[in-house]
Amino acid sequence: MNSDLANAYPSLRYLFGAYLNQDYDIDGPTLGDAVRTLRDEEQPAVVHALQSDISRFLGEFGDDAAADKALDAIDRDRAHPAGLSGRDYLLWIGTVLAEAARHHAAE
Repeated sequence: MNSDLANAYPSLRYLFGAYLNQDYDIDGPTLGDAVRTLRDEEQPAVVHALQSDISRFLGEFGDDAAADKALDAIDRDRAHPAGLSGRDYLLWIGTVLAEAARHHAAE
């Protein structure tokens, strides 16, 4: 783990360490289940901080190769779907997290 990048993106480090790791399937069989568990069980401030980290990361690492390298520096052992770039993975995670905002706003 690159401590500079992990410190710059603490919410990404938390996501990978706590939810998208080798035990991601504790909350269900898919990576989506793990992200939805974070979304539904963490405090809204945690979800917002993660959304902010994702946005900043995507702005800083504009191409797939740079994003993949930076994500590896944050956590090389993260659970990551084969064939999906790091940028696309984070965009997908952001979409799942945004579903929570819409769900909570409707309550």
